[in-house]
Amino acid sequence: MKKILLILLLFISVGCNKQNIEEITKEPVDEIDDTLNNKEELEDNTQNNDGVSDDEPINIYLFWGDGCGACANLKEFFNNLDNSYNKYFNLIKYEVWYNEENYELMHKIGDYLNQTYYAYPFLVVGDEIIIGADDAKKEYILEKIIEEYNNDRYDVMDRLK
Repeated sequence: MKKILLILLLFISVGCNKQNIEEITKEPVDEIDDTLNNKEELEDNTQNNDGVSDDEPINIYLFWGDGCGACANLKEFFNNLDNSYNKYFNLIKYEVWYNEENYELMHKIGDYLNQTYYAYPFLVVGDEIIIGADDAKKEYILEKIIEEYNNDRYDVMDRLK
């Protein structure tokens, strides 16, 4: 059934440009989870409830499809950001069209955050899912990242453990 859904997603994305298959990001979910599980707690008072120091960058999660033009556009946007934004976030990417574990993780996060609509790119900042990559959304994404960095520092992966 899951493979049928993956194939269906591929057909839906016919309008997207195809990239080389060698460029697919296939970060194993287990490695990411292990990294999050082994995160050391800091002993000073700058931590919030999630154990993240107030000066550490937040984690944001990009679920993308290899060959999706909008996904490539958003990845390029992040690659071309001014270096001054590096202190605010770590971008963790999951290719979902060719990696079933990443696809399932995206849906697990979507279910947890009450997401009912799935499209690409699928970006998670704090407890919010942002779908798409037009210019207005790019501006909103930066605002949301800085807001999350300065305030809530919510990391959905910590909640899914």
